[in-house]
Amino acid sequence: MGLILNNSAVELRPIIAHLIYRLDIGGLERVMLNCIHQMQADNFKHIIISLTDANNFAQDENNAIEVFCLGKQQGADLGIHLKLYQLLKQLKPAILHTYNLPTIEYHPISWLAGVKGHIHAEHGRDIGDPQGLNKKHNLLRKLMSYFIQSYVCVSEELHTWLINTVGISTKKALLIQNGINTERFNLPKTNNQEHKNQLRFAIVARITPVKDHQNLLNALVFLQKEIGAENMPALAIVGDGAQRNQLEKFCQKNQLNTVVFLGARDDIEQILANTDVFVLSSIAEGIPMTILEAMSAKTPIVATRVGGIPEVVTDGVEGFLVEKSNAKALANALKLYIDQPKLVIEHGKNAREKVLRNFNEKNMVQAYLTQYQALVKGL
Repeated sequence: MGLILNNSAVELRPIIAHLIYRLDIGGLERVMLNCIHQMQADNFKHIIISLTDANNFAQDENNAIEVFCLGKQQGADLGIHLKLYQLLKQLKPAILHTYNLPTIEYHPISWLAGVKGHIHAEHGRDIGDPQGLNKKHNLLRKLMSYFIQSYVCVSEELHTWLINTVGISTKKALLIQNGINTERFNLPKTNNQEHKNQLRFAIVARITPVKDHQNLLNALVFLQKEIGAENMPALAIVGDGAQRNQLEKFCQKNQLNTVVFLGARDDIEQILANTDVFVLSSIAEGIPMTILEAMSAKTPIVATRVGGIPEVVTDGVEGFLVEKSNAKALANALKLYIDQPKLVIEHGKNAREKVLRNFNEKNMVQAYLTQYQALVKGL
């Protein structure tokens, strides 16, 4: 990992540079990495550039993907444009693929560095602008359209927003919904040996304000008052972030003793095999990979009705949808599975079937590959 390049061998395949703000553990990163791994046999070389830093994936000796970290500082760091320019001049990629708002501004500098193919992907919005109405941000997205040939959206909601609100032309705005490996996320469900009648809930998400873990814990407080501490379901919180310590203290204060913080994990398929119901309490989303993974693992969903989630989960069929930031409604939805445990199996079966029909990884990968091939052909 770093900026030292080996120029002893000439790379004949077109290079695709994936520019991301930080290479971390999250849904966006999993989409990117899954696509890259699935395309390894195709006639492209993929590299990853992180504006800031990367997790231990970058140092993994089994990782065949080159990762370059630019060490961007928080806030304005104009020197990062020069670093990126110099790196791109050395690497000579054919395509720059950027992800979400923090990376979109670097397309002009990549043009100057000689990169001719440009794709930008919108995977979701953050806590600062959950509805995507920030005029300054949308003006930036619109101005960058002079440098970008294709804008990819992962949900119909984002696609409509990009055209109608941001003003990107329909010719440039593409819909490529997320997909997952349905064979990997299909381990047999395990039994809860310790507490046979206790349902096991789980949330897999970075602990950041946009995921609104606090609202989920507020819902558990409501639920505990209604059904009693002895009847409470277990909740596994998978992920890490700056709010973790605050949330752990909240659980201690409110005696939410069935909540466990597991931190960042790379065995999500096994965690889902140990989960009865998956929960996501986000304020904003695209189409979350974690929901698709849970559904593939025959796990029903309780989630907020935001972003592309209603495109994946039909209320009362694969799970239940509630309004965002409504702890009482979320508690009521969780209680439906406690009161009617047969729904866990029924909705889990429906969820698996839905993912197999509509969100297969092979279709997603082929759609991105088609875009790369078209761009290279037109260069």
